[in-house]
Amino acid sequence: MDTPQEGSARETGRAPSVSPPLVTSIIMILTGVVFLAQLLPSLDLVHRLSFVPALLLEQPWRVLSVALVHEQPSPFHLLANMIGLFFFGSFIERALGRWRFLTIYLLGTVGGSVMVLVLAKPFTVDWVTNNIGASGAVFAIVGVLLVPTQKLDRNITGVVLFVALNFGYGFLVAGVSWQAHLGGLIAGFVLGCGALLVPKKQSTLVFVLTAVGLLLAMLVAGAWRINDAWQIAAM
Repeated sequence: MDTPQEGSARETGRAPSVSPPLVTSIIMILTGVVFLAQLLPSLDLVHRLSFVPALLLEQPWRVLSVALVHEQPSPFHLLANMIGLFFFGSFIERALGRWRFLTIYLLGTVGGSVMVLVLAKPFTVDWVTNNIGASGAVFAIVGVLLVPTQKLDRNITGVVLFVALNFGYGFLVAGVSWQAHLGGLIAGFVLGCGALLVPKKQSTLVFVLTAVGLLLAMLVAGAWRINDAWQIAAM
């Protein structure tokens, strides 16, 4: 696997670090701090930071802040996402670099929220449900790993198995947002194609254009659903 600046471990003569890279580490620490802060009932962070389709226009930051809050009091939800982030995120950050990885993480989070919005029927329970967790972002990272390329030295069978098991779990267990998984996965795959399926000299430009195009597409999808809700409310 190629590191962002120094080439592969074989070329540099150094083994890859076992610790997560900088951006991955910061995200893990920040998410862990927020989880501990959730233990303070007075802060009510789940209701302040979770993504609720009905609150999108009033509080748009929730499309991103959703990735910071997790189920309480059991740490299982947090640990599942952070373990995925530690292994998959570290790999992708080393392969693509910090700013591309951060872009994938953030747009993957937005993609998960937008998919929840688009698939939620206005003025039903889904429209006012609190959606929490970094699953959309983690699945965006996994989406990059699914890009058909030899530039990433990964076990594609293991990645496909991870996706299948998680989607199966999401469909079988109530309360798991498979919609966020799907949205993040699609966003990550699209961004991964923009980063990995073009010549190296054009990869930065293509990645930026892909990210902008993806963001615009998500804005259009969100606007369509909100307009649909307004039309239903006007009836």
